[in-house]
Amino acid sequence: MQKRAFWLAIVTGLLAVAAFSLYRNGPSGMSWFPGCLFRKFTGLNCPGCGMTRATHAAMHGDLARAFRFNPLGMILLPIAMVGVGQEIAGWVRGRPLPWRLHVGAKGGWAILSIILAFWILRNLPWWPCTLLAPP
Repeated sequence: MQKRAFWLAIVTGLLAVAAFSLYRNGPSGMSWFPGCLFRKFTGLNCPGCGMTRATHAAMHGDLARAFRFNPLGMILLPIAMVGVGQEIAGWVRGRPLPWRLHVGAKGGWAILSIILAFWILRNLPWWPCTLLAPP
């Protein structure tokens, strides 16, 4: 358990440094971050395009702007963070928590379908689909 807690502390520390850098410098101040490779190679938006800017806006309390950069990401990110946090807590403890966020196979397929539909719709060139693309 101590070894797991040690690795969790290391990873959490690295994520905290990256989050502080994003909060402080913004997406343009993170020159080491490669950006979206899918967009660089295809010119199209992936489902995650805009999430760095959305996260930065959310960190500064501007949820409307964050939602504008990536609406689906701003809905799924907090849910995913809860689920991953519960799994990590169970991993550190050596046994699952008594209550877990479990979507099941049908829920997983539903989420995947929503992400794929979002991916397609945000790349269509007409209104209202253009509202899904990051500005």
